[in-house]
Amino acid sequence: MSELLAKFLVGITLFLHGVAGIRTQLQGLTSRRLSRQLARWSDRRLMAAAGGFLFGAITQSSTAVAFILNSLISSGLMPLSKALPVVAWANVGTVPLVFFASLNIHLVFLYVLGTAGLAIAFEIGTSRYRALLHSLFSIGLLFLGLKLMKEAFAPLPEFPVFQRAAILLHTSLLMTFAAGALLRLFIQSSSAIAVVAIALHEGGLLTLPEAALMMYGSGVGVGLTIALLSSNLRGVARQLTLFQALINAGAGILLGTIAFLEHRQVLPPLLSRLQSFAPSHSPSLQLAIAFLLLQSTTLTLATLFSRWMPGWLQKLSPSTPEQDLSRPRFLCDNALADPESALSLAEQEQKHLLRHLPAQLDSLRSQPATALPTIAPAIRHQAIIKVSGDIQAYLRELVEQHNDPATSSRLLGVEQRQSILLPLCQSVHEFVETIARQEKPATTPRFTQLIESLDTLILTMLDAIDSCDPDDLAMLMHMTADRGGLMERQRRTLIESTPEIDHSSKSDFFYLTALYERSVWLMRQLVQLHLPRPADHASR
Repeated sequence: MSELLAKFLVGITLFLHGVAGIRTQLQGLTSRRLSRQLARWSDRRLMAAAGGFLFGAITQSSTAVAFILNSLISSGLMPLSKALPVVAWANVGTVPLVFFASLNIHLVFLYVLGTAGLAIAFEIGTSRYRALLHSLFSIGLLFLGLKLMKEAFAPLPEFPVFQRAAILLHTSLLMTFAAGALLRLFIQSSSAIAVVAIALHEGGLLTLPEAALMMYGSGVGVGLTIALLSSNLRGVARQLTLFQALINAGAGILLGTIAFLEHRQVLPPLLSRLQSFAPSHSPSLQLAIAFLLLQSTTLTLATLFSRWMPGWLQKLSPSTPEQDLSRPRFLCDNALADPESALSLAEQEQKHLLRHLPAQLDSLRSQPATALPTIAPAIRHQAIIKVSGDIQAYLRELVEQHNDPATSSRLLGVEQRQSILLPLCQSVHEFVETIARQEKPATTPRFTQLIESLDTLILTMLDAIDSCDPDDLAMLMHMTADRGGLMERQRRTLIESTPEIDHSSKSDFFYLTALYERSVWLMRQLVQLHLPRPADHASR
C-alpha cells in the first residue's frame, strides 16, 4: 500500500509540473497569426466538437484536456468562449474507451517525453523550436503523471479491505455515490471509474443501480479533483477548469438525484428504461449506457448554459490585475485592413506601455503617488514584455502588407519607437530592482534624488508625447541633455563623503547612476522620433 501511495504522490507531482510547464512554455509560442487560426477553427461548431471529442478519446481524461486548453487561454492563444465547447465534447470523448483498448496511448506519450527531453538536454534544434520542445516535454510529464496516478489505484479491487468496503456500500446508495466521487479523486479518469464499476458489478460486489450511481458520483469527483489541482490558479487561468468542474458536478448530482428518487419510487424508472436499450444479459453494456448518459448530460448542461457561462465564470474567478495588464488595450485585428488606423492603435498601445513607468518608480515610495493597482514591479514588467511582443507581432503583420510610401514611412517611425520603448522599460525596471535591494531606499537622500529626478523626466516625457507640442518636446530635449558630468560628481561625492560605505553599496550606486544615464539617453532618443521632421514642415 505504501508503494501505491508513493506512486500516486509522484504522479500528482509530475501532473502539476506538466501543467505549469505547458502554461509557461506556450507563452513563448504565442503569435497573433496562430491565435487567429485557432479562433477560426474553434468558431466552427462542428470542428470544435470533433476536436474536443477526439482529444477526449485519445487522452481518456477530460481533466487533462481542460488543463491543456487552460494553458492556451492563459497564453492568449484561444479565448475562453471558444474553449468551452471543446472541453464539453472532450467529456463525451471519454466514452468510447473500448475502441482504444488495443492502442497503447501512454506509450506514445512516453516517446514524446523521452524524445523531447533528449532534444532539450543536448540542445538539438534552433532556439525557434525550443519553446515547442519544452511544451512537448511538459505534455509528456502531464500524461506520465496521470498514468502513475491511475496505476497507483488500479490494484484496489484486489485488496480485502477494498472488497469489504464494497460490501459496505450495499447499505446505502448515498455511500455508493460518495465512493464514486472519492475514487475519482485518485483515479484520474472517469472512464476508468466506469471500468471499475463494471468490474465490481460483474464480480457481484455491486448491483446494477449501485454501479450506475458510482459512475454518477464520479461526476462530482471531477469537480473535486479540479478544485484540488487548480487551487494554485487564479483569474482567467482558473475559469476553464471551473467550467469543467461545474458541468461535471452538475451532471453527476442531477443523475444521482434522479436515480435515488427512482429507487425510492418517487419518480418513474426513466434512467432504468434508457439503460434497458441494451440486452438484459449484457449488464456491462447497460452500465456503458449509464456512463454515456452521464457524459451526455455534461454536454447538455454546457450547451444550455453556454450563453451565461462566461459571465458566471468571470464572477467566480475574476481576472487579476496582472492578467489585465498582460492584455493589449488598443490593438485590434480588424483594424489591420486599414493600415493607418492600425498604426494609430499601435501608437496608443505604446503610450499606454510608457504610462507603466511612473507606477514602477512609485513602488519605491512609502506613499504611492499614483492610483494604479499595487503590483510587484517584476510582474508589471513581465506584462510590459508580453504586450510589447504583441505590438511587435502586430507591426510585422503590417510590414507584410503592400503599403504606400507615406504609410511605410509612418510604420518605420512606429517600429523605431518600439525598438527604444522596450529597452527604456527594461532600464527603468533594473533601476527599480537595484534600489529595492538596498536598505531603506525611500529615506536615503542619494536614492530619493535619483528617483524623483527620473520620475519628473518620465512624467514630462509622457506629457510631451501626448501633446506633441514642439515647445514641450524642445524643452524635454534640453532636460535630457548629457548628464554624464552630473552623475560623475555624485559618484565622487559618495566616495569622498561616505568612506565607511562598503564596496558592494558603492558598486550598486555606480550601476544605478549608469542606469539613470541610460534611461535619460533612451528618453531623448524617443523624443527625437516625435519631433516634427523637415518634410512635415514643408508639407504644411
